[in-house]
Amino acid sequence: MNRIIELWLAGEAPAWDGLYRADGSARAVEIDSPRLSWFDLGAPLDVYALLTEDPGYVIEFDVCAEAELPDGSGYVCCGDGSLGSNGFFARLDTGKNLVWVVSLFDSNPFERVTVEGSMATFTNNLGNSVTVDLASPDFV
Repeated sequence: MNRIIELWLAGEAPAWDGLYRADGSARAVEIDSPRLSWFDLGAPLDVYALLTEDPGYVIEFDVCAEAELPDGSGYVCCGDGSLGSNGFFARLDTGKNLVWVVSLFDSNPFERVTVEGSMATFTNNLGNSVTVDLASPDFV
């Protein structure tokens, strides 16, 4: 079991803005603020090096909303972190095991998720949203 899965099972995620996959790979994520007027995937992250250097730089999270995917391939969920500005959203498989999680330090909590076809929209407590294509290779 890798460190990302261990964190997820403990109700935690890395506190760096990133997309963390259950296979251990990760990419930086960039947003402008809780306005969420843009969302970009950046360079690969060495999550193991980051957590070795600062093993306590994690957030605890609570799931606030969940939706089953229309094709029956799993679920998406979202929620908040241990600080008021943290938020996350994630994809789970049919057994509700982690596929990937996006952890954001300054997004505000995500309180709602909707799914239409392959598009999942995660909305924070300010009414701002991030939409990802679950058919995109980054979010499968």
